Amino acid sequence: MTRKERLLTALRVQQPDRVPLFDFLFQKPMYEALIGHKPDGYNGRDAVSCALALNHDGVWLPFGGFSGFQPRYLEKNVYVDEWGTTYETSASSWPIDAPIDYPIKSRADLIKYRPPDPTLPGRDEQIVEAKKVNTDDLALLGGVAGPLTTTWLLMGYENIALSLYDDPEMLTECFKMSNEYNKEAARRSVTAGCHGMWLSEDLGDSNAGFMKNEHFRKLLLPYIAELAEYITNLGVPVLLHSCGCINQYLDDLAQTKIASVHPLQRTAKMDLRAVKEKYGKRFCLIGNIDSSRTLPYGTPDDVATEVRAAIDAAAPGGGYVLASDHSLHDGIPIENIREMFRVGMEYGAQAYNNH
Repeated sequence: MTRKERLLTALRVQQPDRVPLFDFLFQKPMYEALIGHKPDGYNGRDAVSCALALNHDGVWLPFGGFSGFQPRYLEKNVYVDEWGTTYETSASSWPIDAPIDYPIKSRADLIKYRPPDPTLPGRDEQIVEAKKVNTDDLALLGGVAGPLTTTWLLMGYENIALSLYDDPEMLTECFKMSNEYNKEAARRSVTAGCHGMWLSEDLGDSNAGFMKNEHFRKLLLPYIAELAEYITNLGVPVLLHSCGCINQYLDDLAQTKIASVHPLQRTAKMDLRAVKEKYGKRFCLIGNIDSSRTLPYGTPDDVATEVRAAIDAAAPGGGYVLASDHSLHDGIPIENIREMFRVGMEYGAQAYNNH
């Protein structure tokens, strides 16, 4: 199988020739060790090179900014992006900075707010660049934001929590606005060459979901389902990225067109074996290698043991992709990253050859 075929087979909850490999490439020293230099910003060419150096089967290529846009800097490390959200950069924030202020604080702000234009030139530039250098048939996986993620970046979590009770329609108006932008973003990403689309939508913390099931089903789920169905109708699978404990939402998410669930965060009560037993015929499962403890602080032997256990739990029958339970972020030793995917290649092939 080619890399793309292998990953897409797993996303269909079928068994490929070996367990596919993937991860979000969020560490500059890793790039330097693998491809000889650190990128200034996340870009398609370097991401493809780094993914291939790790024997990955897919690579993340988020929908981007438009050509010529320059953020408005308030201080050396504080800037406002095109959505009006204020961010602060730090040594550990690459490639996704942390928001510190939000443009929508009231209904009056929402009334006058205008989102960016997804049709402006250059937004698919990194997808196009990745496609040019994708000589080994990696699955190119685009990336858009879910409705809650966009609203979080526009309003902040505290304002969202208050609006659930004080003005829920304010939230659904933001959800609708987000979907209008991200539908077009997904369409353009697929047109540019993406074979699947990541939907980034963190739904929980380490203990539970952010919303009561009642609020989730009534307010947010319809917009997640709408966006997932739109992307699926473009002819590509939807891969949900949702950190945190999302067990309470899986039954509802199973009713949508979402094809896979990532990252099954170990420190957030996401038990890979239990999720496989209950949902393994419905979702492709991606992740579950502990990026908070084992990968940054364990030995290569610890990493190898955890990789084998994850493959044993989730690979039988197909529908599993080996990845960390978040990303390959700063603080994870390069030797542990290499060991994770070395063992994944070898043991992931044995898992299917032995069945």
